[in-house]
Amino acid sequence: MNTREKRYLIVADIFILILAIYPIFLGAVVGGYDPGFHMGRIQTLASNISAGHFPNPIGYEYLNKFGYGVGFFYGNLFIYPFALLHLLGLSLYRSYIVYIVSFVILNIFSINFVVHKLFHNSWATIISAPIYLSSYYLYGVMYYRAAAGELVALAIIPWILLSLFKIVKGEYKYWYMLGIGFSLLLATHVLSFLITVSAAIFIFILNLKSVFKDKKIFYSYVKGAFLFLGLSAVFLFSFVEQYLVQKYVNTSIDGSGKYLIILNASSMKPVFDTKQFIAVNGTFLVLLLLFSFVYYLYKGRGFHFPDRIIPQSFLMILVYGLLMLSPYLLHIVVHFFKPIVLLQSATRVNVVILPLLTFIVANTLGNIISNFGKLKFPTVAVLFVVIAVITVMFPIKTNLDIVAQKKGPIPTDNVSMGEYEPREFFNYNMANEFKTNDNFLGKSEKYNVIKNNHKQVLIKVEDNSHSRTIMLPRVYYKGYQVKLSYNDKSVTVPAATKNGLAAVRLPSGFKSGTITVMYKMTMAARIGWTISIISLLYIIWAALKRFRKVKI
Repeated sequence: MNTREKRYLIVADIFILILAIYPIFLGAVVGGYDPGFHMGRIQTLASNISAGHFPNPIGYEYLNKFGYGVGFFYGNLFIYPFALLHLLGLSLYRSYIVYIVSFVILNIFSINFVVHKLFHNSWATIISAPIYLSSYYLYGVMYYRAAAGELVALAIIPWILLSLFKIVKGEYKYWYMLGIGFSLLLATHVLSFLITVSAAIFIFILNLKSVFKDKKIFYSYVKGAFLFLGLSAVFLFSFVEQYLVQKYVNTSIDGSGKYLIILNASSMKPVFDTKQFIAVNGTFLVLLLLFSFVYYLYKGRGFHFPDRIIPQSFLMILVYGLLMLSPYLLHIVVHFFKPIVLLQSATRVNVVILPLLTFIVANTLGNIISNFGKLKFPTVAVLFVVIAVITVMFPIKTNLDIVAQKKGPIPTDNVSMGEYEPREFFNYNMANEFKTNDNFLGKSEKYNVIKNNHKQVLIKVEDNSHSRTIMLPRVYYKGYQVKLSYNDKSVTVPAATKNGLAAVRLPSGFKSGTITVMYKMTMAARIGWTISIISLLYIIWAALKRFRKVKI
């Protein structure tokens, strides 16, 4: 890429950045679907750090200060910088805005880098970000749904796809990127991780011939998988451990027990309907995709390519797109593979479709523009104007209109859809009209809450007459310890659970005394930390070793 092309790239990136974030200043984030949840994550993480709790995946302020273990299942890795900004005095809302803008910038950088590495076409790189960030889906993620986790995922997934395509082409060193990319994705957004894992398996199957011919490709996949497991152990061990100890609220079904992923497709024709696919991606991008198909069909003289990236991207878009195009196929997939209902909506597969679509369209237009001679710049300028008009007139305007109907104060105790809330506690809380707090428990369990902060709950019990199991003001997650102090002695035991709350059985000799509830990292979590630290040190060592070789 020459100096002039680099300038065009900078202009293109600034252009799409301004276009993507200006709705923030129109109040789009305030009325989004989930901003309160993600701001709450920043707030509780900042609060934990200020109280000396690191690491602590439990948000103390959530659920009437009973604590919500969102960090066990929804990684806090990328929240830390913005929690620190909040601790330094930046308001919670502004910290969240910086979060959004930062990852829009990272989306731009990611798609630029990946398209350049895949195709080595300067004009494809220049137009890649305007195409990527003109998607209806991406604006829905940022504003209407405020799905911050998916916004980060969309910045990571292109790197994973790059590593997958490079490895099957025999560039084995990309196993590092594969392992690191998947570990970052898991610690960011689990549903996007599951979708991308299926894409990795799909690419592996499509390239089985190459894998059998070159065993190093297979070993690169294996090494990437082991690196992922090592780096992810800190998150994965606790994730699995907490999921095995109790059941959580099932957000894949509605109140009547029907699957949301099916209900979201119920307005479509049963066999085939393009409505949802076009609505998610936008008519403009879909037309560009169809144009690219015709272009490659003509250029490839029957769709034959020396490079498998383009045809395999088309095939993957078709397969994943069918989940949005055909409710009939979606029913079949749900029947044979029930875990897909966790997606709640089939449109989530767009986290893989959008990068692939951008690869195809950017390369198509890049190849065409490269042959335009002096008309290159005017052509790109016209394309940018079209993108700007369409993006402002449709996805941005649509999302602003929807958000305007949802304007109101941001909830301070929003737990999103409650995916990680123990089901028994939710049912108990609902039976008590969601009024369950420490005062409520104090009256029902006959004790006084003396202290309730990040570090502990201190309870005073007087005139206890018999052995009984009492509920404590903490939502149950494995790791809570209970210290019983009575009759001049102290006993510490792991917390039990009752109605989804931490609980403890008072012995018959406990007439009066104090109960202290504290959270301590479990053994599985400690092992996870150890493995991840060793894996990280290995990555640093390998990077330094490579740097020295390059330097020499």
